[in-house]
Amino acid sequence: MKKKLVAGVMATTMMASVMSTGVFAKDLDPSNEDKKMGDTQVTATVEENENKASYVIQIPDTVDFGKIQQPETEGDVYSTHDITVSCIQADNLAAGNAIAVLVKDASAVESSDPFRLTHNENSDCALTYEIMNNGESIQNGTWYSNGFLFNLFTGAGQEATDQLRLNRNQLYNRDLSIWGGQYTGTLNFYTKIVDVHAQ
Repeated sequence: MKKKLVAGVMATTMMASVMSTGVFAKDLDPSNEDKKMGDTQVTATVEENENKASYVIQIPDTVDFGKIQQPETEGDVYSTHDITVSCIQADNLAAGNAIAVLVKDASAVESSDPFRLTHNENSDCALTYEIMNNGESIQNGTWYSNGFLFNLFTGAGQEATDQLRLNRNQLYNRDLSIWGGQYTGTLNFYTKIVDVHAQ
């Protein structure tokens, strides 16, 4: 079916091209040695595959931990916030394919680079956090060139909720006149179609 469609498009296009060249026609004249031969340019346009996969993934604009308090005693104590990514559209995914959503900190270049929040006025003050999936840090998974795997989507209407987790013990015994204030970080998301059997 595809071959027939392409051939039909090519034939139609070639006919249109040949017909349109009538305006710029050349006369072949056997009595004139220079006009016994001539060239006609033939063109065609092959349309791209209309069945190629297309998708829309929705990520949040912002995620706010809210107010984080300094712990009174040393030890792990966490502030958390859910982060949800949704698959809005997933058309023409081939069997065995999925949409991989990867994520990394905007400053990260390798797997050991943490997710971080940096003080808006004092860049020496930074807090790190994790992205947790089913109780495990995604940083325990495979590092790809565009980050860690957040989730795989195989169809529209699916969503995945992971959890941002910040250990407030980082603030224990810190001088809040220096460490207090607003912190900001950026997550980079990247999407691509992958073969789920190769993951």
